[in-house]
Amino acid sequence: MTSRTPLPLLAVFAILAWLTPRGSFAQDAHTGMVSHGSHITVPSGTVDDWALHVSPRDMGFEEPRSEKDNAFLKFECYVVQINQYTWQVVARYKMRPWEGEGLWHNGFANYLLVRK
Repeated sequence: MTSRTPLPLLAVFAILAWLTPRGSFAQDAHTGMVSHGSHITVPSGTVDDWALHVSPRDMGFEEPRSEKDNAFLKFECYVVQINQYTWQVVARYKMRPWEGEGLWHNGFANYLLVRK
């Protein structure tokens, strides 16, 4: 029967060092909620230094006692870079609360801004 040799101590330290965070990342991350048309400006540097993620927060509405004819047709949630420091948020939805054409409404989005 052969016995297995445990990983050398140096290899264990190397793996642990690789898995251990190198510092606090909280100062390099920002979150919030924005409405359609709002601007998100980077706290330092340019937009090329930051990664931005937006997700829908509040899209649509209720129409009590009359929801059988409603239709949620589309939502849009993204950003458009307007200069080297700022993005503009698109957070809107198209809804048809009655028979006929749908109407566009402004919505809200969550954002997460992280330094690259």
